[in-house]
Amino acid sequence: KNIFHLDELVILKNGIEDGTLGKLNGSANKLKAVRTFMPDEYIKDSTKLGDIGEIITFIDKYKINVSTALLLLALNLLQRENILCEISIQNIIQNKKIHSQNNKIGEEITAWLSATSLDEIREEYEYLLNCTLPHQRDVLGLIYQSLLLEGKKAQSGSYYTPEIIVNKIVKDLAKKDTKFLDPCCGTGQFLLSFAEVIDNPQNIYGIDNDEIAVRIARLNILIKYKNFDFSPNIIYKNTLFEIGNYDLFSLNDENIKDFDIIATNPPWGVHFSQTDIKRLKKTYPEINSLESFSYFIRKSISLLRKNGIASFILPESILNVKTHSDVREIILRNTQVKRVSYLNRVRLLNTPYIIT
Repeated sequence: KNIFHLDELVILKNGIEDGTLGKLNGSANKLKAVRTFMPDEYIKDSTKLGDIGEIITFIDKYKINVSTALLLLALNLLQRENILCEISIQNIIQNKKIHSQNNKIGEEITAWLSATSLDEIREEYEYLLNCTLPHQRDVLGLIYQSLLLEGKKAQSGSYYTPEIIVNKIVKDLAKKDTKFLDPCCGTGQFLLSFAEVIDNPQNIYGIDNDEIAVRIARLNILIKYKNFDFSPNIIYKNTLFEIGNYDLFSLNDENIKDFDIIATNPPWGVHFSQTDIKRLKKTYPEINSLESFSYFIRKSISLLRKNGIASFILPESILNVKTHSDVREIILRNTQVKRVSYLNRVRLLNTPYIIT
């Protein structure tokens, strides 16, 4: 029953040998966890685990900054897609112009390079430009998830969604002219799945407060619609505080409203700072639990058009635990529950998704 990937054991061994693996004060406390792991539920072809493991091991060995590593892997992917001309690590170190078949993708890469310290890029990193990337819908997102410390993921509630679940939701809801939002989009699993149905990429919106995830999501959508000339509606913002609260500090983009469908796997159990807790209590006074998914439900209801549909992947506890009576009241007062579907034991959790 217990299977360990060899690549993960190699990373663990290296960490023990070089002294970088700190001892946990409490082994069961995920918030302090310093290990990384590959999210198997996110992997389409398990035979390609070795390729991903080699990449993770290389990044760990050279202690490469995560954003820098993903930038180089993005360049690798774009070369494979014949969007970028061949590029070497020397071209990047010397800050030579990168030529792209798609102007918008070129702009995205230029912006990412501008935010990267070229001094920290070494010739040995050439491997990341040429290594084998599995043919998976969001391979950069998979690698990013595999690089994130478990403690950081637990603190931010950042666990991504198996493709089979996302595809089922999209099949049930999406149409060619749907205007869609994922308010906590990560690297774009929901965005890419809806893109299989939606004709116009300008009808796809995503928001996330993880800058690296947003960079990946924007590239994912640009690659998906590589024959279109558009700038993705995917932005690096905090949905709960910066989107449409119509106060001095929020983004009041007239297009970020009236969505036909909002679908997401919102973060669960986020550990908010005291400053954020004060803002949350002021902005969402009807929610007492401080549970992150409850705030996203409340916010999303306000961004739907009349008769729009919201679909959320949520813990079973929302249905019956007293703590969540506040958000149940919000759902019942503001929406009509169309369906509650159990997804069985996804990631060892009893997980329903609710469509309202």
